Amino acid sequence: MKTYMTAGAALLLTTTAAVAGGIDRSGQFLGPLFEEGGETGSYFQFSFGYVSPEANANDIPGPASAFVPSDPLSSYSSLSFAYKTDLSDQLSAALIIDEPFGVNVEYTDGAFGGSPLTDLDNGRANIGSTAVTGVLRYKLNNGFSVHGGVRAQEIGGEILAGAGFLRAESDFDFGYLVGAAYERPDIALRIAVTYNSEIDNDLTGIENNTPADPTATVGTAFTVTSPESINLEFQTGIAADTLLFGSIRHAMYDGYNLTTDNAEFVSFADDTTAYSVGVGRRLSDSLSVFATIGFEDAGVRPSTTALAPTTGTRSVGIGATYTMGQLELTGGISYVELGDQVVNASETLAFDFEDNSAIGAGFRIGYNF
Repeated sequence: MKTYMTAGAALLLTTTAAVAGGIDRSGQFLGPLFEEGGETGSYFQFSFGYVSPEANANDIPGPASAFVPSDPLSSYSSLSFAYKTDLSDQLSAALIIDEPFGVNVEYTDGAFGGSPLTDLDNGRANIGSTAVTGVLRYKLNNGFSVHGGVRAQEIGGEILAGAGFLRAESDFDFGYLVGAAYERPDIALRIAVTYNSEIDNDLTGIENNTPADPTATVGTAFTVTSPESINLEFQTGIAADTLLFGSIRHAMYDGYNLTTDNAEFVSFADDTTAYSVGVGRRLSDSLSVFATIGFEDAGVRPSTTALAPTTGTRSVGIGATYTMGQLELTGGISYVELGDQVVNASETLAFDFEDNSAIGAGFRIGYNF
C-alpha cells in the first residue's frame, strides 16, 4: 500500500498552479525519504509535470475593451529527481532535486502589453529556481523517526512591472529542514511533519526603473528571502486495499517581497495554507488507482498586481500506478479552478480576472533496487 502515497504525491506535483500564491511549484514534500526500496534499500524517482493555465479578464467598469488583456498565464513544466538509500537498519539518506518556486506571466496586449519593438514592452514575470536537498532519517523505537538536512537553492529570472525592469540571478544559498514522523505498518499509517527554513538568496543583475529610457539601466544587487514553511504529510489504511492520504502545507508568505535599492516589485500580504486529500485503491497486484481534491484559500497574495492575476484554488485529480517488478509507473491528470482577482491598471481602470482554470498532467518513474 506504500505506493498509493507516492502516486498521489506525484499527481499533486502536476497541480502546481494550486499552491501558495501561484509561485510554489514542488511543495517541498519528502515522500521519497520514506520509500522502502528494494533488496539494497535503495530507490530512484524521476517526475515530470506540465501545467496549462488560463486567466480571463473583464474591464471594471465601462467601455474599455481596447485595454482588456488577453490570457497572460503561460504554460510551464517542472522536473524533479530523488534518490534514497538505507545506510543501516535505522539510518537512511535521500537526495532530492526539484524546482520549488516559479512564475510565468506575460501580457502581450491590452493595458499591460505593448509593441514588441524592444525587450522592455510587455508586462511579465518569468522566474525559476532549483533546489538540492540532502536529508537524513533516523528511526527511533515504537514507530517514531526524526529527519533533517540541508537545502541549497538558486533563483533567477526577470520582471517588467510598474516598478520597472529587473533581470537578476543568484548562486546557491543554503537553508535547512527538520522534522519527525510516526508509522504503524500494520495499518499503513504514516504521519510526517517537516519544517523548512527561509533561504536568503543574494541576487545580482540589471535594473531599469524608467524603461522608456534604455540608458537608465544600471547594475543591481539585492536579497530575496524565500518563505519558511511547515508540511504535514499523512496516510492510513481505511479498508482492505484502500488508503486515505493527503497533505497540508503552510507557507509564511506574509512579508515576502522582492525589493531592490530602487523599487519594490512584489510584496505579499498573507500566509498561505494549501490542503489536499486523496483515496487510493489497489485493483490488482500490479495496478492501483487514486483520486485527489485540493483547496487553498484566496487570501491577498499580493494585492491587485498584474503579476498575480489569480488567487486561491480548488482542484480535483485522478491517476494510476502500474507496477512491473521493481519498476513503478505513475500518471495523473488534474483540473484546477483558479480564484478570481481584481487588478488595477490605473486609478480609473481595473480588470476582473474570473473563470480562471488550469489543466495539469504528469508522470513519475520509480525504481526500487
